[in-house]
Amino acid sequence: MGKLKKAGIYLGIFFVGMIGLIILIYCAEDLRGRAAWENFKKEWEAKGEVFDYKQIIPKEIPSEKNFAHIPLLKPLYQYQWNKDLSEATPVDQKSFDQAANLLKLDSNEDTKLDGWALGQSVDLKPWQKIFREKEGWPHPEEPRKPAADILTALEKYKATLAELTQAAKDRPLCRFDIKYEAHFAALVPHLLSPIKNFTKNYTLRSLAHLANDDPEAALADIRMGFFLAESIREEPLLISQLVRLACLQITLQPVWEGLKEKQWNAEQLADLERQLAAIKLLKGYQISIVGEREMANLAINQMAINPKVFNLMVENEADKIGLAPEGWLRHNQKRLNEMHINFSQQLIDPRARRIHPDISVAFNKELDARIRRKFPIYDVLSGLLLPGIDKSAMRVGSAQTAVDHARIACLMELHHLEHKNYPEKLTDLKQALPLDPYSGKPYIYKMGQESRYQLYGIGWNQKDDGGTVIKNGNRPDSEQGDLVWSYSSLVPTEK
Repeated sequence: MGKLKKAGIYLGIFFVGMIGLIILIYCAEDLRGRAAWENFKKEWEAKGEVFDYKQIIPKEIPSEKNFAHIPLLKPLYQYQWNKDLSEATPVDQKSFDQAANLLKLDSNEDTKLDGWALGQSVDLKPWQKIFREKEGWPHPEEPRKPAADILTALEKYKATLAELTQAAKDRPLCRFDIKYEAHFAALVPHLLSPIKNFTKNYTLRSLAHLANDDPEAALADIRMGFFLAESIREEPLLISQLVRLACLQITLQPVWEGLKEKQWNAEQLADLERQLAAIKLLKGYQISIVGEREMANLAINQMAINPKVFNLMVENEADKIGLAPEGWLRHNQKRLNEMHINFSQQLIDPRARRIHPDISVAFNKELDARIRRKFPIYDVLSGLLLPGIDKSAMRVGSAQTAVDHARIACLMELHHLEHKNYPEKLTDLKQALPLDPYSGKPYIYKMGQESRYQLYGIGWNQKDDGGTVIKNGNRPDSEQGDLVWSYSSLVPTEK
């Protein structure tokens, strides 16, 4: 046998061996990854974790009791989906657009509706100007008081607002038909405009009613603001909870202004306090974090069957994923769930009603260490799919603190109506009051000299800054300084 022939045989054997080795490694990786994920899942299922998106999505509601199914909103979820649930088209684009833009308001930088966070009332004049200058809004020939002109302008939406108000009474439950099985392709058109549009309308009209000395009408619109925000409280999506927070922050403005001007009577104050006490934002955050985890798990499970699913996260990279063993996906899945369970889900504890910013620091440190490894092959999906939990948690903490403060403020005014003075200390209210979720201790209360009092929580930095507010743009900074409830205009310290 010639040397060349022998060399050819040896080379062939080498390549066959290499291919065999690659196949062996591929199979081993596949088996290792699957086993790692299954063992992890069994371990945490034994501890009470549920790895099934179907178990965490809101339960179905009979259509006749479902606010989301009223004729005004129904077109938002009438879609035709493609076979792999990666894309959808409205059945009737015109009806969809009408529903999506329902009760749309023109606005600008001068028309924000949540000045209470800086101790500022809403100036109604910019709204009056918009309604008088923009076409399509009814208005008298000569301008009157801003509140009167705003109420006239909103007559344009009177019938629709009345329909929504009645629907909330007739259909007190709400579940939008989100196609959760589409995971990251799922559409949420109710969050893009309608819910916030509705909330802005009710809030603006409530403020106009207060300025027009009609607190009862104002309270009716506040109730609708709370209803709209809480209509999405069960949605296990982070974006849903963030929209909920935004709607609540807006709705708090007329609550604050009515308290500032002492316009609420005892019955109205008690009504507001009951509504505020029912708002559990920390629970909503926890629901959404578990939801984000299970949407990721669903996507990974589908990715193992159809690599094109990866294109929903990184465009045109599915072919590369298709070459990887399923075990690689499962290793990534295990490590993604580790980050959620050990960090994201621990950051906020609804049962203890606590927020732990230090866990956010540990989360970011661990994630950074993982993705900075020389070969972070098992943390690729963690880098892509883990949400920014610190910013979200800050917003939750700020909003829950604001809700708590508004609730305590209602009790303060009830105390003043009965005793003709404010309490020297919060315990004088003789009520079980909410504690600061950042400290686990009572909120800090100080009798004011120029203002009637100041109420504040320590905020994300977990430090008592003496009621100092740090400014970030046109809003208080959620990361630094205290979270303050005051009826005097706050002069924030620049960031």
